[in-house]
Amino acid sequence: MEVLAVTLFLSLLLAVFFVVLFLGSHRSSRRSVEQDALMPLDDSGAARRAPASRTRPPARS
Repeated sequence: MEVLAVTLFLSLLLAVFFVVLFLGSHRSSRRSVEQDALMPLDDSGAARRAPASRTRPPARS
């Protein structure tokens, strides 16, 4: 019976810990998770560079 009480206590403690960390991370971030995940694809703020020209070596005959 004591094992059940300890298990319930630890489960409750972990659940509270998760909620506290979740709310803390949610409040500190001004953007949503989806926006953060797409940041590597966002090039609106980056300076656009011309594509590097690829030169081929002369063909050997």
